[in-house]
Amino acid sequence: MCRQCFIIFIVLIIFMPEEYGQTTSSPYSMFAQGQIENLGAGTNRALGGTGLAFKSHRYLNNMNPASYSGIDSLSFVFEAGVTGRYTRYITNNQKQTKYNANLNHIALGFRICRWWATSIGVTPYSSVGYKINTTDMVEGDLSYYLKTYEGSGGINKFYFGNSFRPYKNLSVGVHVSYILGTITQTETGSTIDQYITYIIKEVSRINSYYIDYGAQYTIKHNGWNYSLGAVFGNNKELHVSNEMYIMYSDDSLKLTPEKHKFIIPLKYGFGLALEKMEKLKVGIDYEKRNWSANNRFSNPLLKTRDSERFSAGIEYCPYKSRRDQGFKKVYYRLGVNYNKTYLIIRNEAINSMAISFGFGIPIKREHSMINLAFEFGSLGTTSNELIKENYALMYINFTMLDIWFQKSRFN
Repeated sequence: MCRQCFIIFIVLIIFMPEEYGQTTSSPYSMFAQGQIENLGAGTNRALGGTGLAFKSHRYLNNMNPASYSGIDSLSFVFEAGVTGRYTRYITNNQKQTKYNANLNHIALGFRICRWWATSIGVTPYSSVGYKINTTDMVEGDLSYYLKTYEGSGGINKFYFGNSFRPYKNLSVGVHVSYILGTITQTETGSTIDQYITYIIKEVSRINSYYIDYGAQYTIKHNGWNYSLGAVFGNNKELHVSNEMYIMYSDDSLKLTPEKHKFIIPLKYGFGLALEKMEKLKVGIDYEKRNWSANNRFSNPLLKTRDSERFSAGIEYCPYKSRRDQGFKKVYYRLGVNYNKTYLIIRNEAINSMAISFGFGIPIKREHSMINLAFEFGSLGTTSNELIKENYALMYINFTMLDIWFQKSRFN
């Protein structure tokens, strides 16, 4: 079955859409969102985005490249996931809703030899979406006009991950990634009656290679596994090509754009986990990214700060023997997370918090699994004419395991 999945994997990579975020807002209001996607697949999201110390076993954990050492020596793992999102935007006097769905990730993994395992995949890396409506005064006049700033786009990450086990309890890993995407920023000026006077549009096409690292150390004692995980990635300036246009009345003119730097900031994170016989798993994570050194917003209303992520998750399965059926074979998951995002808008820090839960339902004699995750959270604030985002996310993740490397025996 997974030989066919490999063909599906290649096709979906070619047609995988970029991740976009957008909304509409009323005059004198502001919406902005932007995030780095590092909360793993559906399984990790059900655990609150926790996973820096978890091994890849029943699923691929791309949050830490060192985790791939947990892949069984005989198994080939294929994963694909989709995300559905319902969002409700709230201001002090208005509300609006939005629905969207996207392919979340595609990945495969297997063990090359006793001490070396690998994974290949594609996943959204970042998304950008904001809309700011404000007013400005016409020079030499007492009249005002509306000015709107909009941004949208996203970046995908194609990664090749490798995990090595130099010692019995230690795994180290590396992700070699190619990052590719487009970000569009638009400034529109219009009169109070919405007659458009000009549009300035800038399109940034981004591509670059990026390398990040991970490590996991596990101690076994009295049937329990105690694990420590760590990840690290250095600053990386991405290659950017810009195009800029101004449209006024029926005329369009190509401009020389400003040179912008798109930088992946330095990051580091730590995770702790304990596990007992695959029946109980508990973990906590902390991760930080040094955004404050890389403020690239030309708009004075937007600033950056260091982002921080805190999360915790627990998984339990009542499975005892092969005779167990139904709910006793299901994996139950619960998690929470709190994020200090890198955005500061009109001097208001944008934070988010969420609670999540999910299920892992074994199929095909327990080798494969359907993972469902649900997340409910909020992002932002309605203070200072900003927009708060209340959202509900649903993840459906398919993990298919097949035995590829077992030698046949003949009498």
